[in-house]
Amino acid sequence: MKRYEKESLLKSFSLFFSTLLLLNIIIFSLHYHDQKEELQNEIFNKIKLYNYTFEDKDITIDVVPLKNIHELFSLKIEKDEIFAYFDIPNSKQNSLKVIYDFTKYKLELKKVFKQNILYFFLSSIVLFLLSIIYSLYALKPLKEALYLLETFLKDIIHDLNTPLSSILLNLKILHKKTSFEALNRIEYSALSIGSLYKNLESSINQSNFEITTVNIKELIDQKIEYFSYLYPDTTFELDIQTDTIQTSNDAISRILENLISNACKYAHKNPKISLHVKDKTIIIKDNGIGIRDTKKVFERFYKENERGLGLGLDIVKKLCKQLNIEINLKSSPEGTTFELTLR
Repeated sequence: MKRYEKESLLKSFSLFFSTLLLLNIIIFSLHYHDQKEELQNEIFNKIKLYNYTFEDKDITIDVVPLKNIHELFSLKIEKDEIFAYFDIPNSKQNSLKVIYDFTKYKLELKKVFKQNILYFFLSSIVLFLLSIIYSLYALKPLKEALYLLETFLKDIIHDLNTPLSSILLNLKILHKKTSFEALNRIEYSALSIGSLYKNLESSINQSNFEITTVNIKELIDQKIEYFSYLYPDTTFELDIQTDTIQTSNDAISRILENLISNACKYAHKNPKISLHVKDKTIIIKDNGIGIRDTKKVFERFYKENERGLGLGLDIVKKLCKQLNIEINLKSSPEGTTFELTLR
């Protein structure tokens, strides 16, 4: 299950289960209150019966002055006593206090509470399972919509690849015969479409990359040549101290292209981008506008403005994870630095 599907499932489950659990707590409280009242009514009936028979080992009696009594013939629970007052025939000064064993009352009440707690936990388990079922059922339309979207993207990728390959092939033929600026513009426009195509492909496919020896200096030179044409006002500073690295050529090419592309797109006036490569570390630094939310920037479709698709850094993060590359980000209004460490 994909990350956004898991997130949707978790949110749906949390909503269903918390709502049902709250209802279960309310029902448990009401049921426990009713059973407590029922137990107290049973005790009061025993007390009333004892008032006539005087036969119950759990009940004792006492005689108290009538002037201290506010209410007769009702059950009282005060401190550690549960009792009721009754009239004494032919006596206007005293009353009979019939007392039920408070320890036994507490034990019976505890038994009622335990039974209710057991029912509460059993019903909560049932509600937990029902919440999972409801969540999966609610997620089904979303999964179907995402499946249709991914199928649609795969169709777009397939349809883009054929004419794009044809354009680039014919451009190579034309370059051999003549050299025009228009041809260069067509070629770089086709390469831009190719970059979009590769980003869409990377966003939906989980590739198994072949680890080879990559000429990182040559690869960076190719990227700088491409972006220098698209962004002629940008200054590139290179410090390449390592010629080759062990990684996937396709993946590291996609990572570099997305990071350099972002640095070019969100530059200040007099933009400057520096690339430093030493041993297993690649650093890309710009003097652009910075990133406001560095925690969300790697999320798919997250954008801080209207430019782009919000796929680039999500793809970078995914490719780095696949290649076991540690990526660190520092950003401020004065610029952004990405540091890639190959392991």
